[in-house]
Amino acid sequence: MGKWPIEFVLVTVGYILAYTLTLGFVYPLQKIIFPENALLASLLFLPHGIRAMSFFLFGIRAAIYLLPAHYLMWYISVHGADIGMDVFSPLVSVLGCLIGYLVFLSIKNLLPTKILEKGWISIVIIIVLSAFFNSFGLSRLHFSIYDFNQLISYFLGDVLGGFICLIFAMYLWRILKNTKFR
Repeated sequence: MGKWPIEFVLVTVGYILAYTLTLGFVYPLQKIIFPENALLASLLFLPHGIRAMSFFLFGIRAAIYLLPAHYLMWYISVHGADIGMDVFSPLVSVLGCLIGYLVFLSIKNLLPTKILEKGWISIVIIIVLSAFFNSFGLSRLHFSIYDFNQLISYFLGDVLGGFICLIFAMYLWRILKNTKFR
């Protein structure tokens, strides 16, 4: 059996950790604070940051790295947490994020070089673009017509969760970079 690429392991572990934090902490709080909001759309979906960072770091290969983790967490959500999601939800999410990343690649050359030198700005752009396509795809998949409230919930949850995840990753990187292991 061949070795798993480290990128696959990093993406999978990162996605599972972010999803677990969302499912175990964010969803229960959301259910208490906003009981009328469906559990299909998290108001702070942390794994979206992992998706955006994965596409930024690994390019199109991130879609392949993300899909198994998406389906594993889909299975746990549907069968363990009783959250009703369509079996195509993971595929739609990965494709929505892939389209957002491809749009980013097509407009990247139009952006000033100063912006592109800061990687975090590129990740923020990927977060927003991929959240846009993901929200349309998931709202169409889960609801027969485009429900504007659900569409906005998906979009805001992805964007806010992506920002929080990115900030956490930046601080974690800074801490690890400044720590001297002996």
